[in-house]
Amino acid sequence: MPIEALTFGAIGALIATRHPRHAVAWYFVLLGLAAELWVALRGYGVYGMIVAPGTLPAPSFVAWTASWFYRIPAESLALLLLLFPTGRLPHPRWRWLLWLVVAMMFGAALTDAIRLPFLYPDVRFESPLRNTIPAELLAPVAAANEFLWAATGVAAAVSVVLRFRRAGSTERQQLKWFGYATALAVLGSVLQAVARVPASLLGQAPQVAPALEFFTLSIVVLAVPISVALAIFRYRLYDIDLLINRTLVYGATSAAIAATFFIGIVALQALLGPLTAGSELAIAVSTLVSFALFQPIRRRVQDAVDRRFDRSRYDAARTLDLFADRLRDEVDLDALREDLIGAVRQTMAPTHASLWLRERMR
Repeated sequence: MPIEALTFGAIGALIATRHPRHAVAWYFVLLGLAAELWVALRGYGVYGMIVAPGTLPAPSFVAWTASWFYRIPAESLALLLLLFPTGRLPHPRWRWLLWLVVAMMFGAALTDAIRLPFLYPDVRFESPLRNTIPAELLAPVAAANEFLWAATGVAAAVSVVLRFRRAGSTERQQLKWFGYATALAVLGSVLQAVARVPASLLGQAPQVAPALEFFTLSIVVLAVPISVALAIFRYRLYDIDLLINRTLVYGATSAAIAATFFIGIVALQALLGPLTAGSELAIAVSTLVSFALFQPIRRRVQDAVDRRFDRSRYDAARTLDLFADRLRDEVDLDALREDLIGAVRQTMAPTHASLWLRERMR
């Protein structure tokens, strides 16, 4: 959590130096400060109640504060969806959702403050507000708040989709950066969840390898704020199309090669097991087959990605291929000139195109 807080806070301060009135900048600053405050409160409670009991005043009260205070920054992420990239709502009619998110944040914090909190499984303490709301009313309130949290998240995501459909070219590129970073963050969370599955199936405590933990944490923590900063500063804004293209191509290619490799090992070991007698021949053959299939698979995936996500590039490549075929067979200079100008217009879309040929010196 300190890394997340420093990342969001520092990037928010950086954006604020260039765009002091941008709401996303100050949202990041407040998010970082709130996260740092939660870390300090939790550390105070741990030290005063577990590490060195009796050395600090009111550690249980501070620990109780930490047990519900984290909900405020955690529940506020829908605000980023509503305000990015302009720092304003997509339309004034979305103001109701903004206030609903704010109310839900403090409602979630208040619900947790009243319920019996835990610092650690072996440390239990009573909430100072435990008698303010009856327990039979508290459970429906908590359930309603969780429903509102999910509903506001979906509504905020819908606002992003609507903003993208109505946006100009620059704002669309900014939203693509944010979408790309969000996809990476989701991928990091999925990798962590998948890494915990084998231990869970064996009845063990779910664990993640330190290298994978650091990698996924870096994706989740760094991807979103850095992409937001790049989009707001408009630094290399149009590189996102190439980045998305390469990620889709090499991600799908790597997955296909990995599947081919492991399926090849299983199949070859089943077929060659009686002959190889435990040797590594199946692994070697599967590795060679995977290397041989890399370029064909990459070309097919690239073609599919261009056809689906980069249609203009795909059409331009097809136009150039057709022109090259005609160029081999064309002998009429005037027809060739018309074909060349037509190919330039289809691929480059210039306002004007002409071809000048120098006469051969006699």
